[in-house]
Amino acid sequence: MNARQGPLLSVAALLLILALIVWLSGTNQALFYAVNHAGHALPDWLWSNLTLMADTLFAVAVLLIAASLKPAMFNQSLLLLLLGTLFVHGFKQGLDIARPAAVLDRDSFYIIGQVLKNHSFPSGHSFTAMSCAGLIWLNSRSTGLGVVALIIGFAAALSRAMVGAHWPLDILVGSASGLLIAALSVWLTSNVRWLQGHGQKLFIAVLLTLAAGYLSVHQDGYPYTDPLALVMSVVAVLTALLKVWLPLARLLYRAFSSRDGGTQAPNRS
Repeated sequence: MNARQGPLLSVAALLLILALIVWLSGTNQALFYAVNHAGHALPDWLWSNLTLMADTLFAVAVLLIAASLKPAMFNQSLLLLLLGTLFVHGFKQGLDIARPAAVLDRDSFYIIGQVLKNHSFPSGHSFTAMSCAGLIWLNSRSTGLGVVALIIGFAAALSRAMVGAHWPLDILVGSASGLLIAALSVWLTSNVRWLQGHGQKLFIAVLLTLAAGYLSVHQDGYPYTDPLALVMSVVAVLTALLKVWLPLARLLYRAFSSRDGGTQAPNRS
């Protein structure tokens, strides 16, 4: 087991315990009001940009940067995206729980950006933010960097209540699930040989690069987020270009040059 999995699983367990307490105590709605109202002591642009950080395309850009520096994360990211999509959308479509905007008086809480009413549980943004942070924690040699990633990830998850999109229960379960599936993805790619293939690595590198490029024009439905989306898109694509695609192009060029040189007929003059 990865030595960093223990603390990560402990955090996931704590989040699930908190979710259970909220559910059994029936305080989900009251806690939503408290968090949503308290959050608006801070400016809307902060919560909008934190919610952007929990967007799948933004997380993809972060993973592209991280995986460009540590290539093993490409395979982990592919598995994380596949498992995460199945988990989140399976529950969302299967349960179809109403969001705050469909239940509460519109004037009783703050909404930033788009008004969402369906498919509340679990929070996909929270899952994305914390799974991405969890993957960074598990792969980082720096404990400080890993802790910062987890703090930012949870702040991004919490922003879903601040923008009026999710209940606290959605956020807690989505966050915990993200950590658990991040740990599962790392464990599987470390122990199942066919998940370590270079073909998969190249496929996800292409996919992440294209998705990170699209982030620059992505409309996420929240105000103030375009500058951060553009900067992250450019940084991610440039990092991949310098660390992945240019070295790969040089390697292929050398390989083809060596093959062509080796197959030339000898000069018999």
